[in-house]
Amino acid sequence: MFFLFLSIITSTAILVLFKVFPRYDIHILQAIVVNYITAASLGFAIQWNSFTLHTVVNETWLPYAIVIGCIFILTFQIFAFSSQTAGVAITAISSKISVVIPVFIGAFLYANESLSVLKILGLVFAIVSFLLVFNNNANFKINPRFIFLPIILFLANGLNDSMMTYAQRKFDGFNTMLFVSCIFFFSLLIGVIWLIINYLIYKQKLLSRNIIAGIVLGIFNFLSTYYFFRGVSVVESAVFFPILNVGIVSTSALTGFFVFKEKLNLINWIGILLAMGTIVFIAYI
Repeated sequence: MFFLFLSIITSTAILVLFKVFPRYDIHILQAIVVNYITAASLGFAIQWNSFTLHTVVNETWLPYAIVIGCIFILTFQIFAFSSQTAGVAITAISSKISVVIPVFIGAFLYANESLSVLKILGLVFAIVSFLLVFNNNANFKINPRFIFLPIILFLANGLNDSMMTYAQRKFDGFNTMLFVSCIFFFSLLIGVIWLIINYLIYKQKLLSRNIIAGIVLGIFNFLSTYYFFRGVSVVESAVFFPILNVGIVSTSALTGFFVFKEKLNLINWIGILLAMGTIVFIAYI
């Protein structure tokens, strides 16, 4: 549970950074690319003497790292575009409700996991708490022309979480640090291509403030992903994913209230309390 807690804290820190970035006119794509440079460099540097290019190329989990790395950066771009077009609330809800995918896949794939009535009830509580926390009449606007974006985000997030869990549990002698580093490296490759295209089309130069923002983001992104893998390796999916997502949602909402002075209505507070109760419920069933 300790690594699960750390994953919640570092994931919330990433959301806070994205909240702060517009205040300093940070270019999101540039920051994301630098973030992946930082995260990949951290991972490879920490274990520099424990691997070679030959060992990485021959790792059986390498195809998973490539696919997950590509999905990582593409999912974020879909999240950003969906927030701007389909609507903020529906985008946030779809990304969090995707928790049902790895939970149900875990119940079917792993012999040591099962879906009891209490676990399903906890999952339902988690989804209800998402809906309540994100309830805001001013923001809950859905553009039907772009409704496919939250649907894609729902599937992509669920697929990504499921693949990361599967890779963690499938391969013997799994090197978490090396796997995470490779994921960030392949995300970096996609990001660099994206950045070059943006430069050729829009002539956007890499600015120092975006580099600094990307380095800070990369540190938290690396820690968040590393703690995710450490946590999911010891906690079953039906417990890990609901607590992780509920924890991020409630912690982010409270951070917005206390730090950024965002307003929360009565329904939001009920959702936060339900989220906290859900964490306790799922943790002890």
